[in-house]
Amino acid sequence: MEDRILIRGLGFILLLIGLVLSANPELVSNKPIPNDTFNAVERRIWWGLFIGAGLLLQFHFQLTPWQATVSATLTSLLIGLLIARLIGIVLDGSVPKQWVNVAIELVMLVPLVWWTIKTRS
Repeated sequence: MEDRILIRGLGFILLLIGLVLSANPELVSNKPIPNDTFNAVERRIWWGLFIGAGLLLQFHFQLTPWQATVSATLTSLLIGLLIARLIGIVLDGSVPKQWVNVAIELVMLVPLVWWTIKTRS
């Protein structure tokens, strides 16, 4: 039981770090903000991996069966990237290419969610 609490606590910390750095990536980088809206959003995306890792640790606690772990990992990381992209769109502005990327990620997410649900039952 204590292990689960520690894992969820670590997941919450990673989720919080990912959200904060997606909202304000300049906290760890001294690069100037790009003038191009697309690139301004893209600088936030990789912090979504922290969001995804935090989500994974909040909801998935075992390593076996391996298919459930792989599907949950891929699903949570993609959701984290999608959340970071949406944060970037809200804060930096919208361009059509970003919405195409959102659509692609949503299409990729559908079979991953299906796989995750299938392996859990």
